[in-house]
Amino acid sequence: MRNYENLVIVKPTLTAEEIQSSIKAIEEVITSNGGEIATTDSMGMRKLAYPIEKNERGYFHVIYYSVAPSAITEIERKFRINEELLRFVTIKYDTNREIKAWNGLVEKAQKKAATPAKTEAAPVVESEATTEAPVATEAPVVEAPAATEAAAE
Repeated sequence: MRNYENLVIVKPTLTAEEIQSSIKAIEEVITSNGGEIATTDSMGMRKLAYPIEKNERGYFHVIYYSVAPSAITEIERKFRINEELLRFVTIKYDTNREIKAWNGLVEKAQKKAATPAKTEAAPVVESEATTEAPVATEAPVVEAPAATEAAAE
């Protein structure tokens, strides 16, 4: 079995539930053809470099998996049939150097999935003690004479 990476771009016109069901269907295509999914990385909605089918944005999702090379043709055929996908790309990791890079990408994606998403901090409410008269901390600005005036004379 070889290591592969698939980047798929799903249409942005779908709802969040439809996007997730589309991603699950893509993962099912891989597993039904004997693939073992190592991890996935949801990159979210992003702006495309150029419009594809009149869409300016797309939902990006990366899947790292291992599968027999003979199954790739069937997986890509099913991706082409799926009308919810704008684009997809399959990357094969074959040499030892590429496999090492694939393992690094998988670990990075797993760490990203394990860390909780950052939430926006609650706005800081000023207490009554800090709303008193502000103290001036800035030094007055002094302009230096222009060197061009002296050179002109």
